[in-house]
Amino acid sequence: MSSPARMPWGLVSALSTAVLISYGTIFYAFALIIEPMERELGWSKTALSAAFSLALGSSALFSVPVGRLIDLGHGRAVMTGGSVLAALLLALWAWTDNYPTFLLIWFGLGIVMAAVFYEPAFAVLAGQLGLLTRRGITIMTLVAGFASTVFIPLTHVLIEGFGWRGALLVLAAMNLGLCAVLEALCIPGATGPVRHPAPAHVSAAASDPRRVLSSASFWFFVVTSVLQGMISTGIPVHLVPMLVERGFSLDAAVAAFAVIGPAQVAARFLTGFGERALSLKGIGVLTMALNVLAFGLLPFIPAGSWLIMLFAAFYGASNGMMTIVRALLPPELFGRENYGVIQGMISLPVRVAMAATPFAFGIIWAWWGTYEAVMALCFLMAFGSLVAFMLNLAAAKSSESR
Repeated sequence: MSSPARMPWGLVSALSTAVLISYGTIFYAFALIIEPMERELGWSKTALSAAFSLALGSSALFSVPVGRLIDLGHGRAVMTGGSVLAALLLALWAWTDNYPTFLLIWFGLGIVMAAVFYEPAFAVLAGQLGLLTRRGITIMTLVAGFASTVFIPLTHVLIEGFGWRGALLVLAAMNLGLCAVLEALCIPGATGPVRHPAPAHVSAAASDPRRVLSSASFWFFVVTSVLQGMISTGIPVHLVPMLVERGFSLDAAVAAFAVIGPAQVAARFLTGFGERALSLKGIGVLTMALNVLAFGLLPFIPAGSWLIMLFAAFYGASNGMMTIVRALLPPELFGRENYGVIQGMISLPVRVAMAATPFAFGIIWAWWGTYEAVMALCFLMAFGSLVAFMLNLAAAKSSESR
């Protein structure tokens, strides 16, 4: 479809708010709720965390069919249905005392993640905004980037006031009364498959998303996304103990952690509104290079040094920019046709890898005895993602020149 004459602020605002609430009530609330659950039910943190990994796995399984439904014009049904399901599952979680039921709930919440997190919302915006997609997606990531800032303290207050079960019921009500309503009212109804003109090098088979599977550029982009996704999932879980082990005080480690969020938002702002200064491909190179700098610097930072804030700023900026690169570069590389399915095909291996990474980092730490091996692995993954991204650009350029 052609680009709208001006930004449809109602759609962008509604989706941005819904994604912020979805991440806050499902992704970030989990970390606060498992501690009182552990005290009351006696389940270990390992058992509780396994449910979250299960959710990431099920979200991977459903990412491609969800993308296909959105490409067919069913974005409103997918996202509204996902928010209604989220409300039902969070309410069921509030009443459960049975571990197998808890696992089933989180398997279902993985389906919810596939339906209401960034990727489906990006696909909806790509189908509606045309040439304004970059600006709309940037605005969404800026708003949703505050999910942890809003919902970690809010969930803490709710747990203190109502207990973890009562807090879950409030979070469920937010999904039903806010997210589902916003999505139902503001996302356009089914209009048939979304069609876009594709670049010349993909137009011959643009109707079949499987065409990208024969593209070297696609697989290099997947490798980049997997490596970056593993870092972005493993580091938040292990950063504080890693820094404490290296001699930083707990306060300093927490302060460094706190820098990551603002760095993400600042980088997204500069990325989205500085398109005249740097192309998406240039932004991608910068994204990978910042992570290489961050993890190349980390082992050499002495305990107590302010340079740890520089590491956090580099890492946070790279993490924030990667969200936009993942959303906006695939259409430039592979065409805008079948955006949702192609994003799902990229997300599937990324989410599987992300599900395993926190546990894998823990195993490496236990085997090595310190976090040195984890830091080295993060540097190698960051460097590997940069190499894969450069190969991706070279393969894409070669394909275009044929």
